[in-house]
Amino acid sequence: MNDFSALGEKLKSTRNKMGLSLSEVSSMTGVSKTMLSQIERSISSPTIATVWKIANGLRIKFQTLLENTDRPSEVKNISSMTPLMDDQGQIQIYCICPFSPLSGFEVFYGILKPGCNYSSTYHKNSHTEHLMISQGEIELVVGSNTYQLQAGSFITFDSREYHTYINNGDVDAVAHFIISYE
Repeated sequence: MNDFSALGEKLKSTRNKMGLSLSEVSSMTGVSKTMLSQIERSISSPTIATVWKIANGLRIKFQTLLENTDRPSEVKNISSMTPLMDDQGQIQIYCICPFSPLSGFEVFYGILKPGCNYSSTYHKNSHTEHLMISQGEIELVVGSNTYQLQAGSFITFDSREYHTYINNGDVDAVAHFIISYE
């Protein structure tokens, strides 16, 4: 079981700072009041899509809900981080560079297992996604366009468009996602 206690504490703290009830947050995000309460009490591990829905509904950055970013710099390693997982563990996402108002972006490290077919529709606060494949290969579908990306490939696209990451290969694909915000 993953430890998402920091997420629950951060959600409750953010909600309280905004002066919002669980009902109001539920109405704003489309996430049930019960699920929000379970997340805040660290008894439910939300999916990536649920965290995106909460961030978008509250009009905050995805990273705001994941960890305390008060320190100006620190060395991070995914071996000591808890990933967000979705698609039955077929995709693992690590936030390695949290959003900063100075940079306007955040960076994620992703592992896409063979058979992964993950659709992303919750980047409403962002405008551009930069994607680089460093291992394996993925098929990226953005709107009606399909791209075959191998290790060393890089693509930039409108992150607000419906997009899907597919690993049809036999090995893990490793991707780096840079999300730029308006």
